[in-house]
Amino acid sequence: MAKFRALTLADVATIMALASEREAARDVFSAAEQLAKETCGWRLFTVLRYVEAANAVERVYSSDEKAYPVGGRKPLDKLQQTHTAMQDGSIHLAATRAQVREAYFDHELIFSLGITAILNAPIRHAGQRLGTVNLCGEEGMYDDASANNAKIIAGLLAPVMLRL
Repeated sequence: MAKFRALTLADVATIMALASEREAARDVFSAAEQLAKETCGWRLFTVLRYVEAANAVERVYSSDEKAYPVGGRKPLDKLQQTHTAMQDGSIHLAATRAQVREAYFDHELIFSLGITAILNAPIRHAGQRLGTVNLCGEEGMYDDASANNAKIIAGLLAPVMLRL
């Protein structure tokens, strides 16, 4: 398993400053993408926002817009495991290829990108779910430290999600 660097207070301060000062959400998401790469690892990094009226999640950022374009939506009823975990602010981890197959209806596309593990971290504010940060990597990549880092990174995106 690859080793990733520790998440630091300086990292948190950087994302907080960007989130409070930058008008463009893309700038903040891009910084979070890089931080997640260094502290958790991923093959695909996406940010989704909840669209309750449509009973769906919508992609607002993607590291691979060809495979997973911004604006793409997934219905919540096809994401029951991840949706249920996000309702209470929990991390959802599909740690193996078999778990990814079970949890994601689009698993064949996911597998075609070399992804065999997915870590979803909730973005929340005042007890309300706003969306998720999704780190898609390989079996064995994610552990408790990466889950904690992902949850912190996701939490730092709440101000941006509130503006969308």
